[in-house]
Amino acid sequence: MKKVLGFLAAVLFLCMLGAGAATAERPTEGIGQWLQEIGVVAGYGDGSLKGNLDFEVLSLGMRFGFDLIPFTKKFGLEPPGMLELIYEPYIGVITEPERDVELALPMFFRYAYPLTEKLYPYVEVGSGPYYYTLHTYEQSTQFNFVSAGGAGLIYFIRDNLAINAGYRRRHVSNASIKEPNGGIEADVITVGLSWYF
Repeated sequence: MKKVLGFLAAVLFLCMLGAGAATAERPTEGIGQWLQEIGVVAGYGDGSLKGNLDFEVLSLGMRFGFDLIPFTKKFGLEPPGMLELIYEPYIGVITEPERDVELALPMFFRYAYPLTEKLYPYVEVGSGPYYYTLHTYEQSTQFNFVSAGGAGLIYFIRDNLAINAGYRRRHVSNASIKEPNGGIEADVITVGLSWYF
């Protein structure tokens, strides 16, 4: 666990070194009017496999947050806080039961409510394609889908810069493409740093 915490702390520290980077004003036209967040995210996942085998993974990815409120306004809905579609491609190193790699391209719907000017608790749910090099009894295919739901906190350390931490319950399965399709469950802790436009 010390290695995991050290890894996550190192990722946050490296991200903060680049925190002085300027961000441009959001344009009123094009994709920039929707894109409101760019960030990095690191995670640690822990689960179990058949035969009492541990499943552990360290991941690192990018986060792109698209503002959905301009869309919901067209229907007369303007919730307080942030309503986003998050695209979060990542790569992970599976450390248990053996060294392997995972790649994923999930998308999440996230709602963050402002408790204060700086603190936003959030809930999220999402899914996307997933590939890993590990062979397991649970899954007959290496191409799968990863689905997750979770909650966390966003804390703005500056007007356009926030740190975040969260928990996700993750499920990997192949959508019954081929049997067996037992699924792999994992608890995931994430930390990240995001720049907002």
